[in-house]
Amino acid sequence: MEDYNKAFMMEAIRLGIEGMNNDEGGPFGAVIVKDNEIIGRGNNKVILLNDPTAHAEIVAIRAACNRIKTFQLDDCILYTSCEPCPMCLRFNLLGKT
Repeated sequence: MEDYNKAFMMEAIRLGIEGMNNDEGGPFGAVIVKDNEIIGRGNNKVILLNDPTAHAEIVAIRAACNRIKTFQLDDCILYTSCEPCPMCLRFNLLGKT
């Protein structure tokens, strides 16, 4: 694994651990990367927000879209601390992340 891939994975893992330690949700973290720069971060916030859709991937996707001011995440890569659930995987396939 190249160094930058490892760094992005480590950040996703760190976010998952941080969120779990703060009782925000399960031990899941995610980052969205474009041009080797993190443009969105997220951890599972299902418990914190009482929102069953607040998975780490969705939180990261929302943050990335907000940052780049578009709903399209073409040429982006999603790094997650574990395999995405069917909902997040489906969104990622449709969103080309």
